[in-house]
Amino acid sequence: MANIAFSTPFTKSFSHSDATVGTSASEILAPTTNPYDKRVMLVIQNKSDTAVVQVIFATTGAIGLELQPNQSATLENYNGAVRAISDTAGTTVHIALALV
Repeated sequence: MANIAFSTPFTKSFSHSDATVGTSASEILAPTTNPYDKRVMLVIQNKSDTAVVQVIFATTGAIGLELQPNQSATLENYNGAVRAISDTAGTTVHIALALV
């Protein structure tokens, strides 16, 4: 499991959720619709011990950032859509999100 360290005066808390992804790309986080919501920090973790997940920061396409088993990625100040696809059906992906 990865260690995550960050420092920002704006983050008060994170919201957490799990999404199940399969072998077809699906949206795991919708873009922000409220112009006052700002995603300060976004952490996406592949919770599988065996599956590889592609995290796609676009509304189309099937190629993205590759997360190996139990690996995570952190993104700051991203308000767009997040989609994911796995090489294995039923893969759990965890999303931690901090808004300002």
